[in-house]
Amino acid sequence: MSRFFRASWLAPVWTILIIIALSVPGKSLPSVSILDFDKYIHAGLFFVLTILWLAALADRTALRAIVIVSLIILFSFASELYQEMLPFDRTADIFDAIADSVGALVGFAFWGIRTAVTRPPVSPVDN
Repeated sequence: MSRFFRASWLAPVWTILIIIALSVPGKSLPSVSILDFDKYIHAGLFFVLTILWLAALADRTALRAIVIVSLIILFSFASELYQEMLPFDRTADIFDAIADSVGALVGFAFWGIRTAVTRPPVSPVDN
């Protein structure tokens, strides 16, 4: 199975899992206070989300990748508003959205470096 086909179904599944996790009542979540480990979890979730969507849709195109990452960052802030609107123990946290955005940007950087390293060299004969 090619990487595209794996990413094309993993990206939406990962997105749905994040939305489900955002929808869990706050009292059901374990309390973690070790160096704000929660922010690392947020960054990690959005790092993976970004890598999956870039693998599925970016097709080594920088402009498309920038649009995807911008939408993911918008999603991170929208997800905090969504949590604030839930009728149970969830609240918006701007620092969660910032951690999500940092994870997305690190994922974008990782994708960009990997794309540059794995891109075949352009031959003058091919032009």
